[in-house]
Amino acid sequence: MNFAYLNGQFVEEDKACVSVLDQGFLYGDGIFESFRSVGAKLYQFPLHYERLVQSAQALSYPLLFAQDELQQQLLELQRRNQLVNGYFRITITRGLGQVGFLRDMESSLTCLIIGREFKGLDEPLYQQGVALTVAKTRRNAPEAINPKIKSISNLNSLLGKLEAKAAGVLEVIMLNSRGHLCEGAASNLFWVRDGWVFTPAASTGLLEGVTRSTIMRLCEEKLKLRVITGEFRLQDLHYSDEVFITSTSLEVLPVVRVDDFVIGKGGVGPVARDLRRELHRDMGMVV
Repeated sequence: MNFAYLNGQFVEEDKACVSVLDQGFLYGDGIFESFRSVGAKLYQFPLHYERLVQSAQALSYPLLFAQDELQQQLLELQRRNQLVNGYFRITITRGLGQVGFLRDMESSLTCLIIGREFKGLDEPLYQQGVALTVAKTRRNAPEAINPKIKSISNLNSLLGKLEAKAAGVLEVIMLNSRGHLCEGAASNLFWVRDGWVFTPAASTGLLEGVTRSTIMRLCEEKLKLRVITGEFRLQDLHYSDEVFITSTSLEVLPVVRVDDFVIGKGGVGPVARDLRRELHRDMGMVV
């Protein structure tokens, strides 16, 4: 039996109910944050909490929890669900409202936290690498939707995921409205050339993932590789030695082909392999 945290109480997941008039359900008026734990350690939790607060402030949500208070609720959920290596998702919406343009914007927030045992991808994918396709769907312009808001209203990424499914691949590469490399539907993008690591800049409209910032730090601290951010074109990948994508759940996933173009020599490169090992060390996992 799995428990969830809903509006101040721990309840059985199959008995947790949210109103059909919840504004997250009706309008996508909500935010979320996902992260992992290793044993009793909530990995990078202060950074995830900071981003949750950033999203909440952007939507004028009041602050529900202090960092220490939220951490205690998460650890209690981990204990109740007997998680060894957990995967958590916090969802906050504007709460109960009504249908219509003149809806209430001052409701009590809905807060749901789900915690499960983390199950990553099969290990052979990290040894062999994966193929990606370039999505026809472009990333939302940052002038239209602020990418610093991690919103549950994420149709843009869903359209990218549907393109990935249709193409029979795990993930897509999404360009922005100016044709620059941006990110995946649910991942950040990196590539290596001549001992330099490259990744699109925040100015492209990407979501600045916590794992992205961790990988940038590990590149420079552990692998002594400089990371260059900027606005790049798809052809930049054609000259790369390695490509990989990152996220909380994917970790560091090597890419060996993009559409019909083979990356480098078509195999998993040393930087992606070393970075995943350093990420596991940083998480406190046995390597």
